[in-house]
Amino acid sequence: MSYALVHYPNINTEHINQIRQKYGPQFDLIEPHITLVFPLIESINENNLILHIDSILSKWKIFPICLKGLQKSWDEYMFLMIEEGKVDLVKLYNKLYTGILAEYFKENLPFVPHLTLGKFTKGTDKFLQVLEEAQHLDLNYRCFVEKVHLINIIDKQTSIIWSKEFVLRN
Repeated sequence: MSYALVHYPNINTEHINQIRQKYGPQFDLIEPHITLVFPLIESINENNLILHIDSILSKWKIFPICLKGLQKSWDEYMFLMIEEGKVDLVKLYNKLYTGILAEYFKENLPFVPHLTLGKFTKGTDKFLQVLEEAQHLDLNYRCFVEKVHLINIIDKQTSIIWSKEFVLRN
């Protein structure tokens, strides 16, 4: 069992899911999302986690984001990047990884706000083929980060058993 905190962008995900269905390792697990707290596999008290997230998010206002541009990550994932709103997402990420989540913060791995489209094997040309395919889809979206969801993932990331919604202030 693990917890993660995600934002589901309020956008038409048809084109995103065309790519995710073929190449996204989590396509069957979760809708297109931006991760703000990566899965915490260690046991953590659920109520304390909810209180921590709530105390951070109670100070945050709704903010705009723009998803645009593609990038390959260091570990062979294809990311749909966050163009506008990137600074806000990084600030929120850094705030969330304080208090009871401070021990999970990875200083050596900078947070890159993104929506994952797919995972590829090193040394193959598949990434370049999919990059070209994605560029033709013109993946360019604007929306607001209005709410985030704490999800509980079970069975080695095969299903999500619940989601708690947190709404940001107007």
